[in-house]
Amino acid sequence: MSALQWIITACSVLSTAVSCLYLIRGVYAAVGAVRTRHFPPAKTAHRYGILIAARNEEAVIGALLDSIAAQQYPADKIQVFVVADNCAPTDRTAAIARAHGAACYERHDPTRATKGWALNFLLTQIRRDYGIGACDGYFVFDADNRLAPDYIARMNDAFDAGEKIVTSYRLASNFFANWISFTYGVHWLSTVRLEHRGRSVLRLATRIQGTGYLFAAEVVRGGWPYTSLTEDRAFAADAVVNGYRISYCDDAVFTAGMEAELD
Repeated sequence: MSALQWIITACSVLSTAVSCLYLIRGVYAAVGAVRTRHFPPAKTAHRYGILIAARNEEAVIGALLDSIAAQQYPADKIQVFVVADNCAPTDRTAAIARAHGAACYERHDPTRATKGWALNFLLTQIRRDYGIGACDGYFVFDADNRLAPDYIARMNDAFDAGEKIVTSYRLASNFFANWISFTYGVHWLSTVRLEHRGRSVLRLATRIQGTGYLFAAEVVRGGWPYTSLTEDRAFAADAVVNGYRISYCDDAVFTAGMEAELD
């Protein structure tokens, strides 16, 4: 066989492999178009910690905390933890968080200024002051998120069903504000429709995207080493390698703006 024939054969094999990968994604999309997974009502109201890493978010964090306070879920089962991360001296993020009843820690380390380092710091403080096991699970939100009133109750259904890591339905709150928010909004919707829904029906692991997810306390008993700019991807990859399936709850809806995404 000549060199040209070898190249043609190799390209053909590669093309076939890529086509198969897209065929699989097509299966997810087809299944997700008509079905998604729903969880039975929970028998137990689990205790949750809510982790919020916020940098100069005085303009938006109050609305998130209000949406948490308005949850159709026992208030004594929710503890909010905020890290005011490298905020400007004039920023009121910490004061607003405390006024809303959150346990707020202030962090000042401009050499390690990523969300991953902020979460590392926050979980270290929780471990010291409360113990990681004080909560059954932890949510991660950005300061510009807003939760539907039944959000935690629906996520609790999934957690009570035995799921250890669960992501949720994210919608753009400022979909038509500009081309960037529109692009992100389409991206989030396509992820839900083309990946999460179908994979949940097939009981396959999906992925998390930065915010709006829940993990069991046991997942981070060894700490939070995910400090890169893509801490969510590192966390997800590590979890799957360690045998945790990332599930999806279509009934738990929250909205997100673009402030945190453009930091």
